[in-house]
Amino acid sequence: MTTSTTDLGAYAEAPVSAAATARTEPAWLVRSREDAARAFAATPMPTRALRPWKYTDLTQHSIEEFTPDATFAPVVTSTPPAGGFAGTLADALRDASHAPAVEAALGTVVQGTESKFVAANAALWTGGVFVHAPRSGAFEAPVTVDVTAAATHQMGAIFPRILVVAEANSEVTIIVKNRSHDAPLLVSGVVEIVANEDARVRVLFDGDWGANTWEFTTVRSRLAKAADVQVASLAIGGHLLKQHIEALIEGEGANSLIRGIVLGDAEQHFDFVTLQDHMGKKSTSDVEIKSALAGASRSVYYGITRVETTAGGSSANQENRNLLLSNRAKADSDPVLEILTSDVIRCGHGATVGPVDPEAEFYLQSRGLDRRSALKLLVGGFFQSVIGDAAFAALADDMHERVERKIATAEL
Repeated sequence: MTTSTTDLGAYAEAPVSAAATARTEPAWLVRSREDAARAFAATPMPTRALRPWKYTDLTQHSIEEFTPDATFAPVVTSTPPAGGFAGTLADALRDASHAPAVEAALGTVVQGTESKFVAANAALWTGGVFVHAPRSGAFEAPVTVDVTAAATHQMGAIFPRILVVAEANSEVTIIVKNRSHDAPLLVSGVVEIVANEDARVRVLFDGDWGANTWEFTTVRSRLAKAADVQVASLAIGGHLLKQHIEALIEGEGANSLIRGIVLGDAEQHFDFVTLQDHMGKKSTSDVEIKSALAGASRSVYYGITRVETTAGGSSANQENRNLLLSNRAKADSDPVLEILTSDVIRCGHGATVGPVDPEAEFYLQSRGLDRRSALKLLVGGFFQSVIGDAAFAALADDMHERVERKIATAEL
């Protein structure tokens, strides 16, 4: 079914172009937004016929139901090293020393026309975030990006956009804090990471959305020789969360790491899709996603590790572990390996879905703990391999407390 321009409202090409022009954006960016708006109009909503959407049904929903918040802008807190930058994309575009880097990189890792949600973001993002780690420079403290949606009673939409460019031998850690109120909200985000030779980038998503937030985010990194990119996601809040976390591992000796923690309750739905595409020789990757599910919550994982013919001597692993705290909770897991060369060190995958170990639970209760207190300890231990990882270091101090706080009221 074709949607008319009238039906598209703020998502149509004309208002998108007019808004970009009113913000005095450069001509190349206005054209890019117009291209994205046309792609949005021509692209249908994803259906369950597409493998990454098999367990997430959006047939009764449309993006156009949600009104874009034209005033949304993230708040960035950072002290960049000499020659670096951490602030909004809007400010970077007004800075002659940083605008060329934005123009050269924005939309090159995640094409603005590749999907319905990405096109909506490319057409309508406001503010945006640009983090530039200069050659041989290091951010001494993490860059904090506060993505907080304004309180509203209507069905609003925000489009967070983050571009990270890490030059050779640079280092930066970014913490993205996602918060919202309980009003219905659509979040369609895009994060692009360009990691040049020997760069080290860590991005941590601290997700604690309100109860009626729907998040659809694409995170994709491009890794040059010996680059190291770590992406971690903490998913506790929200009604529906779907994240595509992907790594294009192009350089020899590059390393990609993905970590995820899901703690679900009630009717929450979490859907992770990962891709580790090895193209460089002797490259490495590791994925570990863990979920603990109470109530009638659901977790979905679909991961692909691909080793191209050019990636001889590579090593990869992916794991998805799911702990069911309620007999109404459900998890679906599908890790996939595509090995196109026989010259690999090790490529493995694994998935488990099951209830809490009854013997461990009985042991703790026999020592005087009630069931909920026992589950707090067991879930904390289950998550420890991920919480203790360096990718989550910035949140390690309070993650156990947050996990315990949610289990204290979860539907078991």
